[in-house]
Amino acid sequence: MTYHYGETNQHDCIYNLARKYAGGIEALAPRLGMSVKLLRKKLAPGEVRNQLSFEEATAIMEICAAVGMRDALYPLHAMGFRLGQICAPIPDVDHGDLSQEAIHTAAIGAMRQLAEAMAASSDAMMDDELTETELETIEPKIRGILPAVCKWLERIRARARRDRKPPGVPKNIFGSGRSDRAEELESVGQ
Repeated sequence: MTYHYGETNQHDCIYNLARKYAGGIEALAPRLGMSVKLLRKKLAPGEVRNQLSFEEATAIMEICAAVGMRDALYPLHAMGFRLGQICAPIPDVDHGDLSQEAIHTAAIGAMRQLAEAMAASSDAMMDDELTETELETIEPKIRGILPAVCKWLERIRARARRDRKPPGVPKNIFGSGRSDRAEELESVGQ
């Protein structure tokens, strides 16, 4: 009997990922500090006694991502799918440009990604039929929307952390450009 491996089952995805690793399971096992026989057993479909731990599955994804495997995080996405969630990368923006212009550029990037996905979807549906080939063109564009929005959100969060004022410090010290009297009147509700 031949086992059919699915793209939405995290166990199948981690098995396929390990097989696609350069040198296959034989090369991956030593990197995980285990024998090839044990890794094969842990990856086997239907195995109930020796299953991968979260740490081992994460290590496999990290190793595969480090060597640039495009589908290194497919097991994570499959797990998210099972739980009705979507996984998206969190951009590192703490040391980046947090100016208003940079935040607007991130927002425009998110809108551009959305527009590209909408255009691809619209073009594909012009004949009132969606083929697998067209889906393969559209899907990456749609998947790119969430990371673009996350980049925008993370820039805003980083800016808020940077601009956070210590308690008890008057606002005008931080360059609001408003007079003390205007802020004083605002604080008493006049």
